[in-house]
Amino acid sequence: MAEEKMTRQQQQIMPGKCPPEGCPPFDRIECIVVDKVYDSCFQIEDFSKEITTDEFTTGPLNVGDEILCGLDPDEPINCKVIKREPVDETGFVTLTLLVEVFLRFVNPNEETEVVERKQTIIKTVTLCCPDGVDPDCSESTLVACNCAVIEVDDHDNPTRVTFQCDIQVCLVIKCILKVQLLVPSYGFCVPAPCVTIPGVCPPTPPEQCF
Repeated sequence: MAEEKMTRQQQQIMPGKCPPEGCPPFDRIECIVVDKVYDSCFQIEDFSKEITTDEFTTGPLNVGDEILCGLDPDEPINCKVIKREPVDETGFVTLTLLVEVFLRFVNPNEETEVVERKQTIIKTVTLCCPDGVDPDCSESTLVACNCAVIEVDDHDNPTRVTFQCDIQVCLVIKCILKVQLLVPSYGFCVPAPCVTIPGVCPPTPPEQCF
């Protein structure tokens, strides 16, 4: 047994696929701190919004003009639980979420003129979220946001502009909790020497490393 363990230690174990005969047995169990994902889901959400503003002072803007739109880089998409109803005793609950999407709209005539608006979505999902576990939506992304001017009221000063946006969000909901987890281990990772691989012409799409 001692000889077998020494042989395993002499063989450098590296990340990658296991050989056909299987991975060598682990030699220890570690306690690590990780974010455990109890459950998750995703869905594409489509909605439209009309926005009226008098903050676009550089013109002219005409009906049909495109308004630039994107996520606020300082505000990730987030969600708040407004209702939680247990489904059974296994930890599954039906969650009613208030999803907040922070958008920035830019005057195409002057990029420094920015209008910020918070758009909200009500979403109901059933996930495994035991007590003490809150859903996280920060991995959600903006898929598309297309806006065009539908009305210009130039009788007032400043001019009021109304534009309509078709918005598409990829909503990713995860129930995450930081936990201490026991995992099998081979010890610490040992870096391999750096190598330089000759370039490929033409380049090929990257694949997984292992």
